[in-house]
Amino acid sequence: MSITTDSNAALTDPARLAAVRRYEILDAPADGQFDTIAAAAAAVCGTPIATVSIVDADRVWFAAAKGLDGVTQVGTEPGLCASAFCVDGPYVVNDAVTDPRTLDHPLVRGELGLRFYAAAPIVTTDGHHLGTVTAIDAAPRELTESQTAVLAHLADQVAQHLELRLATLTAVRAERELRDDAERRAAAAAELAARMHAAAAVHATRQHPEQCQLGGAGGCTAPAELKIADSWGDSAWGCTDHVEEAIINVRSVFIASEELGGLAAYLNR
Repeated sequence: MSITTDSNAALTDPARLAAVRRYEILDAPADGQFDTIAAAAAAVCGTPIATVSIVDADRVWFAAAKGLDGVTQVGTEPGLCASAFCVDGPYVVNDAVTDPRTLDHPLVRGELGLRFYAAAPIVTTDGHHLGTVTAIDAAPRELTESQTAVLAHLADQVAQHLELRLATLTAVRAERELRDDAERRAAAAAELAARMHAAAAVHATRQHPEQCQLGGAGGCTAPAELKIADSWGDSAWGCTDHVEEAIINVRSVFIASEELGGLAAYLNR
């Protein structure tokens, strides 16, 4: 199978695209660490241009780009990033105008005049290829084994940073959900407290037992303040604590109406 066919299949692979989405990196604000990695790639390879690229289904987006001011993404024509991201290991083009993989690429034939291209794939812990760390030059050149190895290490650092980013996003969302849940519970508790306070003022004027009837087998000697009922037609008087506990834990329990009619008043309200 050719590189072009392989890259086309990888570009649109649903599992890979799902992995790209889960990191929420596409179109995210510039990350200082990615900028540092791009600068390191350029310094190690001795090139004026270097990128940290994430490959989407229809574009190559630059999470960081050194030497490409104002350029945020390029197309997915085969031969460069759109082919390099899906290979296992470094992808090196020493002279793009003579290499059959890149002869017709617009970055080679166009204004940039790309001649040298070296990339290492960014691979997740579960094996999905997200993009590349790339070094680019307008002059042909070659890399040493050490330079190629460092490029691969930089790609691994990007993958590790993405995992940390994902863990942070997950933790922040979990904390926000807990906070929102706590706020909802607090609001519900405040609303219930207000309802109980208002009902207790009314119930105090009605005839009722002196002690709470909701204490179970152990009994409860607290003053009875509120009458509650349930959808089965049962009703009882209870202290504030036991009434609140019953309303929270049993969905069918409600505060009896001000006429103290229990179920009939509730159903006909």
